[in-house]
Amino acid sequence: MSILNITALVITLSGLEIMKKVDSQPLPQSSISTVKMIISKGGDTRERKIIIYTKREGDKRFSATKFLEPADVKDTEFLQISDEKGETNQWLYLPSLKRSRRIAGAQKKTSFMGSEITYEDMERKIPEEYNHNIISEDEKMYVIESTPIKDKDSQYSKAVFYIRKEDLAVIKTELYDKNGKKIKVIENEVKKIENKYNIPIKTTVKNLENGNYTEMIVEEIKVDIPVDKKIFSPDFLGQW
Repeated sequence: MSILNITALVITLSGLEIMKKVDSQPLPQSSISTVKMIISKGGDTRERKIIIYTKREGDKRFSATKFLEPADVKDTEFLQISDEKGETNQWLYLPSLKRSRRIAGAQKKTSFMGSEITYEDMERKIPEEYNHNIISEDEKMYVIESTPIKDKDSQYSKAVFYIRKEDLAVIKTELYDKNGKKIKVIENEVKKIENKYNIPIKTTVKNLENGNYTEMIVEEIKVDIPVDKKIFSPDFLGQW
């Protein structure tokens, strides 16, 4: 009796190839979300309610955020546009001043509205702007370490991503400062919306240095519905 040995073909992906696949996952053409933001600092907890509009045109991505409550942040607006090359531009509108300002340079390393999230944390990350190394892998998870390329300005020395293999969802990110110390952990609870989009419906950002945290909880989301493009214009800030 002969024995046939069959060698399975194993396709090994590089860290960059995996991160490209993560970045190219299906996204809604548009969406409207109502989100509860919980900010915990020094044992005190504050809640904010926001609405977020998104739109996608090819490789361009738009996001417009408006704070609905409480009164001290009501009508504050935040606009983010990522162009075809992945460059992200951000603006913040403050109703008390009745004007907007562009977020640039060192400002991107600062807190967004008193939360543990920085403006840099919200930027789209282009895989080619980082070096990616698979530091571990099992049947369920990729763990990939990403470091900025030489000319990439970042407040972090590296990020470690935990990527679920079944759907390429990033369920956890660890962020390290310039001294190589782990300072922040971001955890995502991901849900498949309309049976095709992986959407983080709960994101928890923990600051390991001070013990503070911020949660973003999606209370309602509608996808692939008409969204007026004019709200994604910097000139329209403060008018919607």
